[in-house]
Amino acid sequence: MRKAFQTLENRDIDKIEKDGPFKCSKGNAWLGDGYYFWDSFIEVAHWWGTDGAFYKTPGYVICQAFFEFNEEKCFNLVDNPEHLEMFNETKNVLRKEGLYEDNKTTVARIIEFLKRKNKSFNFEAIRAYGVNSIGKNSFYSNRTIFVYKNEKAGFQYLDSTPAIQICFFRKNSLGLNKYKIIYPPEYTDEYLV
Repeated sequence: MRKAFQTLENRDIDKIEKDGPFKCSKGNAWLGDGYYFWDSFIEVAHWWGTDGAFYKTPGYVICQAFFEFNEEKCFNLVDNPEHLEMFNETKNVLRKEGLYEDNKTTVARIIEFLKRKNKSFNFEAIRAYGVNSIGKNSFYSNRTIFVYKNEKAGFQYLDSTPAIQICFFRKNSLGLNKYKIIYPPEYTDEYLV
């Protein structure tokens, strides 16, 4: 089982655990409609709550859930060469049909086309790394350079807390379960008054 974290605007906490997880269907959702979580690292969920979504007022809540990572059921755009190749082939088809424009066509649009046109696209979730999502000067950035030469840091780095998102298509995709609030602490069962 792997951990995943959903960051939400602070709202009616009684409904969060009862009704969650919550679906995102905004037009700018990176991977299309679904239930968005951050894979493995709670620091990224905190980043989204403070810097990413700007939940300054009324603040944010983080819920944790668990899932079974399965390459046959998750379209993995992080580190599965076959899935990345399928994405690239779809992008090339769109390009040939005049439906792709550099710096305008989004990942979500390519995925939506792939879902409609490829009969073998039977996935329950999509996993992707939002490269450069967290700015290098962010408190939540966890970059370590590879090279330091001539009194300068190189541009290349290892991100040891990557902003990997998982978009689950259904509330129970990949066995998603045990959804509960874990932040802020005063909303948890373990909080002592």
